[in-house]
Amino acid sequence: MKKWWPLVLFLVGLSLVLLYQYQKYRIAPGLDVFSLNYTDTAGQKVNLNTFKGKKIIYSFFGTWCGECVLELKQLNEAKLKGELKDVEVIVVSDEAPEKINLYIQRKKYPFIFLRSEKPFNELGINAIPVNYLINAKGEITYSKVGSLKWKDHSVISMVEGNLK
Repeated sequence: MKKWWPLVLFLVGLSLVLLYQYQKYRIAPGLDVFSLNYTDTAGQKVNLNTFKGKKIIYSFFGTWCGECVLELKQLNEAKLKGELKDVEVIVVSDEAPEKINLYIQRKKYPFIFLRSEKPFNELGINAIPVNYLINAKGEITYSKVGSLKWKDHSVISMVEGNLK
């Protein structure tokens, strides 16, 4: 029996580490996005409360993140097709304003780009993209670490359902 004890302890320890890693990197942190501090790309403070009453797709993003870049491209295509009407898209980065502005100039997406005054890791964001759906009441109705596949009509339907 004593021979099995170290193996059991090892497996329990490994399970705890894996559970911690899963929670850290695959579960969106419970944030009150309206209480965070933001600036626009010109450095002016922005109060997210001005968007209350609107349906919002809110995404933490990085210009260097391939998955983020692809997601915004697909989201822009969905918006151009007329899907997701009356939905504001707010994209938040913690990068330098110059990098964000360069990205905006290259892509010309009609989204609202903001800069978080705190680095993502201080907010509990350890992997990006992280998406939140916020209904017109200001309630987060859905959150996900990882991109949403905006070309998939079932995703569009799920988003519309969560924003009602």
